[in-house]
Amino acid sequence: MVNSRLLKILFPIDIKSLTIRERIYHILIFTVPLLLFAIITPGGWFTIVLWGLYVVLFAPWWYCMLTYEKLEKKYKLDSDIRFGNTYEFFSKFLASFAPGIMLAAITISYIMNEVFLGFVISFAFIIPSLALYFRDDVFNDESCIEGEDIILGYTPAWYGLLSAAIGLFGYINAFKLNNPTLAISLIILTLIFQILAIAPDKLNKVLFFEVRRISGCLLLLFSLGAIFLLICSMIIGHPVINLNNIDLSFEGIVRKAITWGTGIIIAILFVRKIKSMGK
Repeated sequence: MVNSRLLKILFPIDIKSLTIRERIYHILIFTVPLLLFAIITPGGWFTIVLWGLYVVLFAPWWYCMLTYEKLEKKYKLDSDIRFGNTYEFFSKFLASFAPGIMLAAITISYIMNEVFLGFVISFAFIIPSLALYFRDDVFNDESCIEGEDIILGYTPAWYGLLSAAIGLFGYINAFKLNNPTLAISLIILTLIFQILAIAPDKLNKVLFFEVRRISGCLLLLFSLGAIFLLICSMIIGHPVINLNNIDLSFEGIVRKAITWGTGIIIAILFVRKIKSMGK
């Protein structure tokens, strides 16, 4: 049976219960073996570069582990109304991963001789990361309080991920367009919807439903995504989802059924978990 202390080091749910030495062990466990693997893999410098990007990408998490007590004095980390961190800290924590993602996108695209595409991809993370980091007046635990009820509030992860997904889809497709006018139009459209995705407080003032509740949040996210894809189809000139290219073979149907079925089950379980946390 695996030692319980080892499990806590491997999966540090409660960081405060770990000593500094144990936190260093956690970092070493997830970096040194990968470094050795990168050195002995017949890819040379490329695998070492990937390891370096991996370290840069997860540096915010390891920094948080090593300086948890200092961050706790500077910010309010643990939420008083739910399990986990406050929205204020969690939004800043998510935003701290953006520089690593952007650097990884540019570096990998440079290696693949597609450096401009790397800048296009990295641009998609600028707006959501800035909004999550600086919009403390929106993404906070106070948005979860409605009278005596504790509701979902403006959860930073959902809105930040939607904004990033819209940016990735829009800017990459604009990069592929040969028509400059259509490309610029798609860029402007993507920029607008990225901003809308991280401004749920503004939309909540004009919509007929409460965005801070789970049902309203999901409706808003789905509506923004669907409207964006619909307008994108009009600009690109063809449907975003091409039904003519769907694989209707037995193998293709089974593969899609398993993939979509698993995704739907995970989504249902996730929504139920959020609902149970809000009660």
